[in-house]
Amino acid sequence: MLSYEERIAKMGDTKKHNEDNVTLNLVQTNYREHQTMRLNEPEKWPAALRLFLFPRRLGIQQSFWFRLASFVVLVSLSVPIFFKEDKAWVVDFLHSINLLVHEAGHVVFRIFGNDVITSMGGSLFQCMVPLIFFFALWIKPRDLFGAAVALWWSFENVMDVVPYVADALPMKLLLINGVTGAETPYGGHDWNFILCELGYIVYYEEIAHALSVIARIGIALCIMWAAWSLCYYWFVQRSMVKNQIYD
Repeated sequence: MLSYEERIAKMGDTKKHNEDNVTLNLVQTNYREHQTMRLNEPEKWPAALRLFLFPRRLGIQQSFWFRLASFVVLVSLSVPIFFKEDKAWVVDFLHSINLLVHEAGHVVFRIFGNDVITSMGGSLFQCMVPLIFFFALWIKPRDLFGAAVALWWSFENVMDVVPYVADALPMKLLLINGVTGAETPYGGHDWNFILCELGYIVYYEEIAHALSVIARIGIALCIMWAAWSLCYYWFVQRSMVKNQIYD
């Protein structure tokens, strides 16, 4: 039988032996040179970034000046919306056009056979129709400027819905039948009917305010997107064409 001192000495030798036979698992790494993303090399951009920020080349330089003039008009139409929201003159001016799409939406959404969806269909449809032009211009043609304008129209329609939502409880607005919502039977005022049926009528002011905020933020983003497409053409794509490196 080993003594206490001998057992301690043996354990020390075993530990030393194990430490001498430690297997090192080395990990080999491949060094990759850091690549800087350049504006004139869109083929190296991440796919998501290329989808949102890489516009098509304009065919002739005159197209740029036409778009620049259109951009000035777009900004001029947007400024009143930022300050006066749904009371801006541009919202009233476009309301007659949006109203036609709104009424068509009731007919389209009637196929679902639900009164709430039918009432909501007018507001939804007037915001959705511009998205058809948005996707048609954005995905394949890569016309970012045209897509930004179409998306701007969609957000302007959101602002167009705001006074209707804000009138859900007071019901003082004149409807298309020439009378106020308070004078029509229950269901004649779309948003009064929608919010009452869903149980959110007490939040009509908060919902209207939220839609106004969404519309203004969306319009601001559309303006920045359109500005980017013009700046990218002027400062990057023109030189790419001159150097014949544009694909």
